[in-house]
Formats: sequence, structure tokens, C-alpha cells
Amino acid sequence: MIQTKTIIELIRHGESLKSIDRSGWALSGVESERIESVAEHSYGSILSAIIIAQQLISDETNIHLEKVVLMAALHDLPESITGDIARTEVFVEDKEQVRTKELAEKHAIKSIFEPMGKSFENLLHIWYEFNLGESLEARVVKGADIIDMLIHARSLEESGVSPQSLHQFFISSRSLIDSVAIEIVTEIYNTLYHEHQQEARAQGIVLE
Repeated sequence: MIQTKTIIELIRHGESLKSIDRSGWALSGVESERIESVAEHSYGSILSAIIIAQQLISDETNIHLEKVVLMAALHDLPESITGDIARTEVFVEDKEQVRTKELAEKHAIKSIFEPMGKSFENLLHIWYEFNLGESLEARVVKGADIIDMLIHARSLEESGVSPQSLHQFFISSRSLIDSVAIEIVTEIYNTLYHEHQQEARAQGIVLE
């Protein structure tokens, strides 16, 4: 039987995400009283994933909702070890950096779950499935991950942050949204991007 202390250590990886800031906002020059934590983003991703999956279910799409929720809850857990690495436009275009990040996260998630033994192997496999990004459930979570980020970007714009500072997040997300290839996710992205452009025009900002 797994020791209680081992279970507590696993849960503490989630606790540590509450104090790890999402680095992308600071790197983009966003000034705020408090930067969003990874744990806050994870919650937003879980909620977004549930809503997107539920919409697909209502359209009679065959999707495993429980797996979606588990993937969304686990997807950022490696960052309790690696920290948050922002998906800036420059980062996304650097394939070697992307590969290094993915490798580091694979090592991290393995080190988190291996002490839990065989009874937790299913969670490790669910994370691997998410990372591979091929199943419908994985694509929903990857889409939800981006959608939550852009929802937060729009909230920052509404609080007074310049759309120019946040434009890179919309641009760098486009290729991943395309690769997700889920109509409702694309529609949400397009709507948020349109709102972002409108905000910029209202402020007399020309986005490149």
C-alpha cells in the first residue's frame, strides 16, 4: 500500500503551483497587482475543457468527459518542478527550445508519479496522451489551455493593459489552435481575437 506521506507529497506538487507565477505576462511587460499563478490557469483550463467537451457531447460527438477532466487537471503538473515556460512567439518558433521543454516536462511528470507505483500508472499515461496531442480528448485540453490564456489576456486588456503588450499571445496561439482542429475551439479563438483587435482599434493602436 502507498504510504500516506507519499500521497501528501504528490498533492503538494499541486499546492506549489499556487505560488508559481505564469511567466508570460511578466515577460510581455504586463504590470498588475498580482500575476496569475499556474494553479489559477489550470483551474481555468479545466473549466474551459469541461465546457468545450460538453458542447461536443451536445453535438453528439463521442468523447470521454472524465478523461478530459483528468487531463486538464494534470496537464500543468510538471511545472511544479520545471517552473512555467512562456509560449511567446519567439519560443514557439524555436523548435529546439520547444523540444527541450517537452523533454523536461516528461522527466518531471515521470518523477512525480513513479513513487506512487502501478496504481497511478493510468494517470501518467493520461498525461502522456495529452502531451502527444492526437486524441480528441487531448486536443480539447490543448485548445482549452490556449483559450483560458486568451480569456485572461482579454481580462487584462479590460483592466487597462495595452493590447500591443498582449498581441504576441494571440499570434503565437494561432498555429496550435489550427492543429487542434476543433470547430468550437476555432470559433472561440476567432471571437476573442476579434475582440482583441477591436480593443486595439478603440485605443488607436495598430497591431502588426
